[in-house]
Amino acid sequence: MSTYNIRLYKESDRRMVREIFLSGCYEHIPATFYCALRQPQCWLLLMAGLFLPLVTTGSFAYSILGGIGALLMLWIPGGVFFIAHAKWGLAGDLMDIRKYYLEREGYCFWVAELEGEVVGTVAAIPYITPYEKNVELKRMFVASHHRGKGISKLLCRTLIDYARKSGCNAIILSTTSVQSTAMRMYETMGFKPSDPGIHNSVLQLIGMFWVGFRYDISSR
Repeated sequence: MSTYNIRLYKESDRRMVREIFLSGCYEHIPATFYCALRQPQCWLLLMAGLFLPLVTTGSFAYSILGGIGALLMLWIPGGVFFIAHAKWGLAGDLMDIRKYYLEREGYCFWVAELEGEVVGTVAAIPYITPYEKNVELKRMFVASHHRGKGISKLLCRTLIDYARKSGCNAIILSTTSVQSTAMRMYETMGFKPSDPGIHNSVLQLIGMFWVGFRYDISSR
């Protein structure tokens, strides 16, 4: 049976951490598109793209082009969002992980390792309010070929232990509604829904919205 080791990040992990992050971001693009296809308001867009050119020009070719254009309009929001998210991550905190996470008080970054291969990541950053000392869960990713093996739960428990030892009141996080597997995992670990504090009206039109979770340390 495989044994996964959770440890602090080191510089030799940089390439694999960035690859896992990019793969995790890009895989949500088709998921967002399929989510859009299930929305009634998006059906109207597709029907308009298909039938308006046919009605106005009588051309089936224009009708097909209109349908393709409508599908592209449903694909683009998720693509733009997650590609931008990937670029911001690589140019931001993942540019120098050691400096950003391991050389600042209240920050930390862990990896899950199997036989020398990095297969998952999770990070912590401070989330201070006037009334609480909290920590925010960030960069939770698991390589696709290692999912379903409990790695996310191991990483999550590592962060919970860190928050408890740091005297935090709670762990908070925000994710998107297309990440349904991750949401089920958080709920299994004892996280409760909360206000994500983030809203994006364009993404909401295609059925994707932000979801917040909170894990209270003091009550456990």
